[in-house]
Amino acid sequence: MTTKSNSIFGLGIFFLLVGLLCFLTFWLMYFGFAFLALGTILVLFSRQKWYYQSIAIGLSLGYVGFSILNAFARSETFLIPEDFKGVVYIIYDGRIGEAEEFEGLRRVYKIPETGVLFTKFRQTEGIHNRKFYFLTNNGERKEVGILDYREYNEKYTINPRPTEPRRDSLAVFTPQITFDIMLNSKNYYTAFTVGKYKDIKAWNYLYPKYVDSLKQVQAKKNAL
Repeated sequence: MTTKSNSIFGLGIFFLLVGLLCFLTFWLMYFGFAFLALGTILVLFSRQKWYYQSIAIGLSLGYVGFSILNAFARSETFLIPEDFKGVVYIIYDGRIGEAEEFEGLRRVYKIPETGVLFTKFRQTEGIHNRKFYFLTNNGERKEVGILDYREYNEKYTINPRPTEPRRDSLAVFTPQITFDIMLNSKNYYTAFTVGKYKDIKAWNYLYPKYVDSLKQVQAKKNAL
């Protein structure tokens, strides 16, 4: 019985390791979950001492759980002036940025009329949970949907989509974290464009001189 138990336990460890290796390679992640499940079952049925089972399963599943949780960025809420249309930059600058603000565990970004917010928040990484709202003068929030301008067909589109979103839909387009070597700040920033697809001329881009001029104003404001 002991030899059989050890063999089943060893086989379970083997499948747990294979599962971890598959999990680390994005393309084989789903196979990784299957191998981890199989390895866990074999370890539990091995009749080894409970603490050996706990260590083998706990280390493997604990690592996977930690990796999944770590893959999610902090949730974010963006408050945009009600009548704003155009490009927004949120520039992560701990030196001159606005103070961090939270609602529960969610980060809050209050976008100024200029469209450029300097914040002390650090750059986010991972899978994002973002919500966008127009903020009225009386503090009321109106949620805005998110679209991707790449979902629309143009003359230069190589593989046209059979359908596309409405071109007159008011939305936030293609929020993304990026970096512009032309900016003097040399900081990463989140950029997105607010408006209707049919009316927008530039996507997620502001002239560096404009952004740098606002940075100078922000620096003087902090110096007071």
